[in-house]
Amino acid sequence: MALANGLDKPVIQRAIVVDNNIINAHYLKKMLADEGMEITIVSDTIQLYQFIQEEEVKMVFLDSETLGSHLEDTIFQLKQRISYPVTIVGTTPYSLAGARKKLIGMGVEFALSTPIYKKHLREIIKSATIA
Repeated sequence: MALANGLDKPVIQRAIVVDNNIINAHYLKKMLADEGMEITIVSDTIQLYQFIQEEEVKMVFLDSETLGSHLEDTIFQLKQRISYPVTIVGTTPYSLAGARKKLIGMGVEFALSTPIYKKHLREIIKSATIA
């Protein structure tokens, strides 16, 4: 667990998951919690924007199917509204490399296809929490 400024007080790493598929959302929540993160699940952008106004998060997971045609605008809005460092991860049910490249092209830092493997998720968390 990360420590604040070398003190013995732990820093809570928060993440938010935007996914309207309850099974996928809770599967991802479990994996993130296993890595020591505090997770909030929301199903739409209204809840997402409200949450980021109230809480600072380290990572945002956006499901491409949940957001559909609003995904690119959501990524843009997040980058405009969040004034602190945050890692945006796109998730897609399509395991084709083109789907992940499309997410990267829209502005996410990382892209994962489902099913999400713990090893890949751990690498992303490590990159995001070190930064």
